[in-house]
Amino acid sequence: MNTQQLQCFISVADKLNFSKAAEELYLSPPTVTHHIQTLEAELNTKLFIRTSKMVRLTEAGTFFYGDAKEILMKIDISKKRAEKAATRNISFLRIGCTSNAELQSLSIILSNLQIEYPRVYPVIIIKDYSQLIALFDDKQLDIMLLTKEMIKDTRDCTFKRLKVITKYAVMSVDSPLSAYKKLTFDDLKESCLITLHPDLIPFQYKDKVQQKLTFHSQQHLGFICENDQVGILLAKSGYGIAILPAYCISADIKDIIAIPIQEQETMEYGIAYQSKPKEKYIKYFIDNFSLPEI
Repeated sequence: MNTQQLQCFISVADKLNFSKAAEELYLSPPTVTHHIQTLEAELNTKLFIRTSKMVRLTEAGTFFYGDAKEILMKIDISKKRAEKAATRNISFLRIGCTSNAELQSLSIILSNLQIEYPRVYPVIIIKDYSQLIALFDDKQLDIMLLTKEMIKDTRDCTFKRLKVITKYAVMSVDSPLSAYKKLTFDDLKESCLITLHPDLIPFQYKDKVQQKLTFHSQQHLGFICENDQVGILLAKSGYGIAILPAYCISADIKDIIAIPIQEQETMEYGIAYQSKPKEKYIKYFIDNFSLPEI
């Protein structure tokens, strides 16, 4: 699907006439017909009913009309933004995060970046690590905050370790376990455990806690969350104990207790970036970014 196909579709839909659409777009009628047929083949549906006397939209074509208009509008807006940025000499630093909790750690570095490079604007994308890596591979991200395990198969990627982290048991302040300084898995085995979906954190085969979590889920009731902050909310509300890596836990969250878990493998956490970055503002971020203590 491309913009010319969409433009042909919109023009024919507006005029209900292939010849008039071709005239408006400065194309030949066969070219317009070809673009419509190609679009219909890609969508696997007919968009127009066409006879020798009339042209009208099918039901699918009517539904697609609004989507096509919106797509073209967004493309036009993006093009204008890019042109505006180019004329103003504006650049964008594209940062990928796997958790909303990581945003807090960006505050100081972005404040300093704004002073040092006022024409550089951050674009922050929050997705699971596999989606971030796909964007990174397509050169659509400059920096990612994640663990070394998450990027082990990623090419042209440099990892800078900022901290060695572990997992925590996150619970309500009213939990019977809230007075503990450290917890073993045996302390947790009778609790309802709240864990993250596998898409959010890679499995580490050497990590005893992850192995026990897998076994626990087969024997006990638990929650699997597709968002770490949902896990914290459930724990805070007394539904169970959330098992989360440190980077998912904001320092300013109230009414929860985060207790480190023993018997687990540590994780290297930091930033990953395209090898040999050329832009000075990317190098500035890499050299000056640090993590606060939770």
